[in-house]
Amino acid sequence: MEKAILLVDDLQMFIEIEKEFLQYSRVDILTAKDGLEALDVVKAKRPDLVFMDLEMPRMDGATCCKAIKADSAFANVPVVMVTSNGNKDECRLAGCDHFLQKPIDRDVFLDVARKFIPDIDRREKRVTINIDCLFRVRDESITCHLHDLSMGGAFVVTDHIWEVGSVVQISFTLPEGTVIDCAGRIAWTTRREANRPKGLGIKFSLMTKDAQSALKYFLNPVD
Repeated sequence: MEKAILLVDDLQMFIEIEKEFLQYSRVDILTAKDGLEALDVVKAKRPDLVFMDLEMPRMDGATCCKAIKADSAFANVPVVMVTSNGNKDECRLAGCDHFLQKPIDRDVFLDVARKFIPDIDRREKRVTINIDCLFRVRDESITCHLHDLSMGGAFVVTDHIWEVGSVVQISFTLPEGTVIDCAGRIAWTTRREANRPKGLGIKFSLMTKDAQSALKYFLNPVD
C-alpha cells in the first residue's frame, strides 16, 4: 500500500510546487487549503506525513498541528511546518516534527520527506543532450557542452574541475531558441566513468520564470 502525504496551504501555487517535488515518488498526495480541512483529512485518511503552512485562514497551521498531536489516534503522524515568517518557536510549541522555511528548496524538501518516508525519490527527469554552453567560474570562462539536463541542473562535460560549492554562471541555448543564462553552483564532480564523461554536476539557481517555463516544456513537451 502506497504511503500518503498531506499538503496543506491556502495558496494553490505552493501546493502545486510541492506536488511537483513529489512527482517521481510512489505516494498518494492529499491536499487541504486550511487547518480545518486538514483535520478532516487526517481523521478520514490518516496520512503518513503532513506538510502544513503556518499562516492560513479559518485555522492556522500551529492550531491544527496542536489538535493533531493532542489526539492519541493521530499523535504519531509527522507534521512538518512550512512558513515564510521564520517563526520556529511557534512551530516547535505546536509540537511539529520538523520546520521548513519558504521559499522551499526542492532538495531540502525531499530530504525532510525521506526522514519520515525513506522511499521518497529524489531523482528528476534528465534528458541526454549535446548542447554547447558557456561556463564561467571565478575569472575563467570556457566553452564546453552539456551531457544531460533537468529542471534542477545539468552535467557539464569538461576537463576543468573546480571545487564543489563553487558559484558559477552557465549559459546555453535550447534547440527551440530560448537562451538559458543563470547562476548555479557545483554540486558534484566526476572523473571519466563507463556511463559518464569527466565533468561537473551543476545545480541551477536564480533562473527566470520564462527560462524555467521553456526548460520545463523542453523536458516535458506537450504531445
